[in-house]
Amino acid sequence: MPTEYVQKQHDVYRITGTRVSLDSIVYAWWAGQSAETIAQSFQVLTLEQVYGAIAFYLAHREEIDRYLEYQRADYEARR
Repeated sequence: MPTEYVQKQHDVYRITGTRVSLDSIVYAWWAGQSAETIAQSFQVLTLEQVYGAIAFYLAHREEIDRYLEYQRADYEARR
């Protein structure tokens, strides 16, 4: 039975059962942080959840990249 590591809640991707956004994990991973380092930065997450979030991103890369671009543009428009 597969585990669902990421859920979309109110148009925001979050790590299941937490308030941590997928954005935070992806940006840290893009910056070259290891899954272990990311898990240490977000103490509410297990290493399994971090790897699960990264795997989710890789499996849905096109969709998540569009989502992140939309979030960035929305943030810039609100500034």
